[in-house]
Amino acid sequence: MPAELAEKRCDDLDPASLVQAIETELPKLRLPDETAPGAMAASQREGARIPVLGQQTLAEYAHTTLEPLLALARRGRSALCHALPQQFRFVRLADATQGHVTAYYHPVVRGSRTPSGAYKHPLYRRPPEPLSQLATADILAGKLDGQGLELIYVDSPYTALNIHIEGSATIQLIEGGEINITPDGHNGHPYINPLKLARTDRVVPPLTPADPPPAPGQSRTQSFFLAHPEILRSYWAKNAHFVFFKETPLRGSGRFGQLVSGRSIAVDSSLVPLGVALWLRSEVATGLRSLDGSEQTLFTPISRLTLAQDTGAAIRGRGRVDLFVGSGPSAQLAAARTSRPGELFLILRKKPSRPRRS
Repeated sequence: MPAELAEKRCDDLDPASLVQAIETELPKLRLPDETAPGAMAASQREGARIPVLGQQTLAEYAHTTLEPLLALARRGRSALCHALPQQFRFVRLADATQGHVTAYYHPVVRGSRTPSGAYKHPLYRRPPEPLSQLATADILAGKLDGQGLELIYVDSPYTALNIHIEGSATIQLIEGGEINITPDGHNGHPYINPLKLARTDRVVPPLTPADPPPAPGQSRTQSFFLAHPEILRSYWAKNAHFVFFKETPLRGSGRFGQLVSGRSIAVDSSLVPLGVALWLRSEVATGLRSLDGSEQTLFTPISRLTLAQDTGAAIRGRGRVDLFVGSGPSAQLAAARTSRPGELFLILRKKPSRPRRS
């Protein structure tokens, strides 16, 4: 068992956010098979017994594990941390050599419903077949033009690609008001992170003393690609995977509804059932400092209960975790800079011990 649990340091966040995350998903875990969230594999729906959960169904797991966790979280951190090691088992899914933790956030950007001025880079609604199978290179070349599928327009290819990577956004409309958008499926092609490809190729030159510093809130990568959109497009085209979007009333929606910052994580749902509680230990990027003329990322340790409430094209493997960190500049920094080892444990309620016969 992790040392933090034995020392009653089980969770570094306010328990209120844990209550919110569990309450979001509990009703949906009890839905019949045909209405369960679409991302749930058939083997993870209510009627199926899941080996990693001790042959429980998700509905049984919700009753035996999530409901007691919820009751403890409502009583506060002290009650939660006192009871966790006594009442629950921690099944290791990944140690620090196997776990890999990144972060994602919910961008808030400006946009327009019609192409206007700088706002001429579209995010698309899901097209009908066979257009929904077009690769990214074809779409960037204009194969969806004239179909009336443009949902919203943003100010740069970098902004559009960032929304594809993060998976959702709030668009503050230049016409007034705002909308939230969330994925509406993808084209079925495999995913490669184009920004990682560019970093591997060392496309972005290092900052020199003669260069003007990036604008406030911008990374060197963002500044470079805003100035060189044609290079960004060439790397985006190498990632055949393309996401389509729709409007939603929720800010940052996952497979059960609205995501909870610091609690909701994306997992590989073929290996980790959606809806389960997981204890996570890792680090998250929380700041920057200059050291010897270069930028160094500052990390803060985390150890907390999380909920498997989302998936992602790049999230593959039992120890692969993407932590949702909310919105704003600090969330954007965490999403851009977090890539750390991590340990992951599945939470299961212990079976009551049988009284001994005398």
